[in-house]
Amino acid sequence: MIDIEKKIAEHTLKKLHKKSWNTLTLDDVIEKKNKKQKFIKSKTDLLRNLNRYVDMILIDKTKNIENSSTKDMLFEVLMARFDILQENRISFIKIFEALKKSPNKLLKLFPSFLESMIVTAELAKFNVNGLKGSIRLKGLFFVYFATFYSWIDDKTLSLEKTMTALDKNLDQAEKFSKYIK
Repeated sequence: MIDIEKKIAEHTLKKLHKKSWNTLTLDDVIEKKNKKQKFIKSKTDLLRNLNRYVDMILIDKTKNIENSSTKDMLFEVLMARFDILQENRISFIKIFEALKKSPNKLLKLFPSFLESMIVTAELAKFNVNGLKGSIRLKGLFFVYFATFYSWIDDKTLSLEKTMTALDKNLDQAEKFSKYIK
């Protein structure tokens, strides 16, 4: 991620503390000196950029993750992702609230979300190659989004409810994965 993309992501999150996603415009987040940039042309591009921004921070946060069981590593990486979201909770919840009312916009972001799940899997050393890997990737995607709904409702500072939900969801995925070996 280049500096300008990082600055736009940070500025987007900052602006969302004061505005709703629906009232936010590209002019609100892209400074005049950066109008000639070519990668952000729509609000969907802003969302993709935010997704890459979270991935960039996640990669940095999990550089020194301890090698352990697949489930434990997935837990650590996914919780690191939720910790990143928590830092800008208000902004991410505003985006979620707007997107859940526009499923077609959410579908446009599906490839970007899958890329993030691939990043997550790689950081956790979770193999998502081949046909079985494709099934595992989809399972990881569902574990993440099922846990995301718990995160939305989690008002605890330590994200206890999110951790509990993630652990439960990973347990269920582990049980299911025994059928695809």
